[in-house]
Amino acid sequence: MEKIPYKGYLIHPTPLQVTTSGEWTIDLYISKHRDDSVTERKFSAGNTFKTEKEAVQHCINFGMQIIDGKSENCTVADL
Repeated sequence: MEKIPYKGYLIHPTPLQVTTSGEWTIDLYISKHRDDSVTERKFSAGNTFKTEKEAVQHCINFGMQIIDGKSENCTVADL
């Protein structure tokens, strides 16, 4: 899956298909490059979606919200 650059971070959507329902999860990684190192953290949400394409878009939107500080429970402040 392609990594999306956003405000100095990279959002990497990694939705998973739930075997029992066939729906797709919101799972993603956000990474930050500093000098010669990369710091990365995994994030997820409980929402599921009928298609992988829809889940990927929601992963990207969720990642942007996290980076913008609009998620109450998720932060990239220490990346």
